[in-house]
Amino acid sequence: MHPPTARPKLRLFALALALCALGLGGCGGGAPLLHPAHVLSPGKVTLGAGLSGRPVLAALPSAPGTEEALAESVLQDRTVAPAVAPWVGGRVGIAGANEAGLTYSGRAVRLDGRHAFALSKSVALSMGLGGELILSGRPSEGKDAGSLLGGGLDVPLLIGWKSTGELYSGWIGPRAGVSWVRGTYPSADLDKPTTLAGEHVRVGMVAGLRLGFRHVHVAVEIGGDWHAVSGRLGATDVSFNQFSLTPAGALILGF
Repeated sequence: MHPPTARPKLRLFALALALCALGLGGCGGGAPLLHPAHVLSPGKVTLGAGLSGRPVLAALPSAPGTEEALAESVLQDRTVAPAVAPWVGGRVGIAGANEAGLTYSGRAVRLDGRHAFALSKSVALSMGLGGELILSGRPSEGKDAGSLLGGGLDVPLLIGWKSTGELYSGWIGPRAGVSWVRGTYPSADLDKPTTLAGEHVRVGMVAGLRLGFRHVHVAVEIGGDWHAVSGRLGATDVSFNQFSLTPAGALILGF
């Protein structure tokens, strides 16, 4: 049970999360972790809200104006999803050095669980498994995004440290994932709505820092990923590689 003085703050923060999601939903963006390697104590809960981005660093391989270039652009928007997006998440500690989390990141909902191994009083190693449901496409230049449904899995492995009293904590480690999407793409560039299908493999590193006192913390994180995308738009098959960064930040409240 939360003390009476905490309930209004919790309701206000939940309203802020909902407004953030409604105002920025439907875009792309990455799915940052924004949590340290150490797991929460059993029964402890955190809620957070912030923003993430995912700029891409390489040009697509096909010449502009070709069917292959259009297919690559559409599949990049639906898989790598470069954009700015909201990040809303909650986590709960579970007995046995475990933790579960639920995150909304603009176009997908991610559910994950992880276990932490204490290497010392201040250092921990955690391994997790996350599953995501991709709900919608990202509009491109004001056009209808069409329908899109997909899913994916990712595995983060983090090592991190924390100070006495958890005034600050830091984490770093590899993260790999795979996802797939299926849907349609209505566009003036095509004679009629057509089907699209894509597969996406990513491998990268993530590093973050969290600062705060007692129940309020600010978390910042940066991720870098290599992406391998293959798929089809109508009758056009393409495959390409991409590199991206995923900077993110959030305000985290603990209860």
